[in-house]
Amino acid sequence: MDDSQALAETVAAPPGATSQPSAPAIASLEGTQLDHFHIESLLGRGGMGEVYAATDTSLDRPVAVKVLRAEVTEQAPMTERFKREARAQARFNHPNIVHIYYIGTRPTENDGPDSLFFAMERIDGGDLQDMLAAGDVMPPEDARQAMIQVAQGLRAAQRAGVIHRDIKPSNLMVSSDGMIKIADFGLAKPMDGDSAITQDGAMVGSPYYISPEQAVGDDLDFRADMYSMGATFHHLLVGEPPFDGPRPMAVVAKHLSEDLPPLSKRAPHVPPVLAKIIERLLQKKPEKRYDDYDQLLEELEKAAPKARAFAPFWTRAAAVLGDFILAGLLIGFLGWIGLVLYLALVTVGHGWRGQSPVKYLLGIEVRRDDGEPIGWLRSAGRTVVSLWMPILAGGLIALSSGIPELLDQMESLRAESIGDLQNLLIAAGLSHGVLTVLYFLGLGVAMFHPQRKTVHDMLLGTVVVYRLDPKVVSPASTSSTSSPLASRSGKLEELGKKLSTRPPPPDDTI
Repeated sequence: MDDSQALAETVAAPPGATSQPSAPAIASLEGTQLDHFHIESLLGRGGMGEVYAATDTSLDRPVAVKVLRAEVTEQAPMTERFKREARAQARFNHPNIVHIYYIGTRPTENDGPDSLFFAMERIDGGDLQDMLAAGDVMPPEDARQAMIQVAQGLRAAQRAGVIHRDIKPSNLMVSSDGMIKIADFGLAKPMDGDSAITQDGAMVGSPYYISPEQAVGDDLDFRADMYSMGATFHHLLVGEPPFDGPRPMAVVAKHLSEDLPPLSKRAPHVPPVLAKIIERLLQKKPEKRYDDYDQLLEELEKAAPKARAFAPFWTRAAAVLGDFILAGLLIGFLGWIGLVLYLALVTVGHGWRGQSPVKYLLGIEVRRDDGEPIGWLRSAGRTVVSLWMPILAGGLIALSSGIPELLDQMESLRAESIGDLQNLLIAAGLSHGVLTVLYFLGLGVAMFHPQRKTVHDMLLGTVVVYRLDPKVVSPASTSSTSSPLASRSGKLEELGKKLSTRPPPPDDTI
C-alpha cells in the first residue's frame, strides 16, 4: 500500500467522523523508556502509530513522542513520510509551528527493522477538529485571530521553501494559552521539487480541504496551502466544509468545478469583510488568491472589528435640531428648490458616507448593525422617516411670511370656502403634528437603549456611532517578523483551555 492509498483510507469518512476501522492493537509503551524519553501516557492512536505524553529526562521538559507502528515500518513510503514530517518541522523555529526536538529508533520484535519515533513539542490543548467533532463552530473574531497565526506559520514555511499540503482542522493545534500550532508536515514538499515524495500523478491531501491544482497533480506553490486554509476556516465558521459528497472523489470533483455558495447565505453571521477573505482564498485559480502571505495578513488585520462609541442621546438630538435649522434655511432662501436640495444632501450623504452635513460637523455617522455602510435603500428610508423636518420648517416659514396675504384672501372668500380651508389646515397640522410627536418619541427611546438606537434605527437595522479617524484604525504592518502573541485573543485562550480539558480523542484521529 503506497502513501496516497493510505491517505485515501484515512479521509474516506466525513470530517469529525469516528467510524473508521481501528488500527490493530499494539503493545502499549506506557512506563517504558525510549532513549532519554520516559513514556507516561497515551495521547492518541492512528493508522501510522501512536502519540504519547512523555518527559525528556535530559532537559526535564514535557514532550510528545510519536512512534511509528512496527508493521508500518516495513513499508518504505510510510517510513519516508514519517522521516519527512520530522525533517520538515525541524527546519522551522516559529511559534506557530510545532517544534521537533529529536528523532530516533527503537528495536522491534521478530528481528524486523527498527521502528522510528520522534519527540516534539507537547501541546496541552487539542486541535480544531476536536471543536468540530463536539458540534461547535468558531466565532468570527476567533477565526480571524486564528487565521492570522496560521498565515504567519505558513509564511515561515514558505520562506523556508516548504509547502505543507495538508492544512486541515486536525492539523491545527491550540495550546491552552491560545497559540495556534501547525502540525503534521508528513505531506510537506520542498518548493524546489522532490519527485521522491509521491508518485507522479498521485493525489495527496484531504478531499475536504484540497486545492484544485493539488487534486489534479499540478505543480504547487504556497497558494495551494492558502486554498486549504480557506477551506479549513470555512468549515470552522459554517460548521460544514465548502463542498461535501458521499465519496472522496465526489468532493474533489466539486473543488474542481462547482462554484462556492456565498458565505452571506451559508453563514450570514460572518462579517462581509472576513467572508470576502475566505472566498478569495477559495478561488479555483491560484493567481486569483493572494499574491503572498503579507498581503493576506494585511487584509486580515484590516478585517479587525473596530471599537466604536455609540453617539449619545443629546448628540443625536443636536443633530436633529441642526438638520431642522438647515432645512429651514435652505427652504427660506431657495423655496422649493431648497427643499429638494436638502433632501438630496441628506439622502446622498447618508448613502455615501453615513452622514448628513450636520452629522459630519458633529463627528458621528450612521452604520449598519454589522458596521458596514447603510447603502442607498436604508438612506432613503431614513429620509422618508425624517420628512417631517423640512415640511414643518417650510410650513412655518410660509405661515410667518404669508399671514397678511392669507388674511386678505380669506376676507374675500365665501364663508363655506373659509370653513373648508380651515378644516384642511387643521387636518394637515394635526397629522403632521402626530408624525412629529411619534418621531420624537422614537428618538426618546435612544435615551434608554444600550446602543442609543431610536425606533427607526431598530426598524432599519442601523446605529449611529462616532466616526473613527482612519489614521487611528489603520492596520499595523504585518510584514515584519513580530511575534504572533500580539495577535492572540482571549477567546482563543478560552478555546485552548476548553480543548485541554476534554478526554483524549478516539482511535485513528492522529
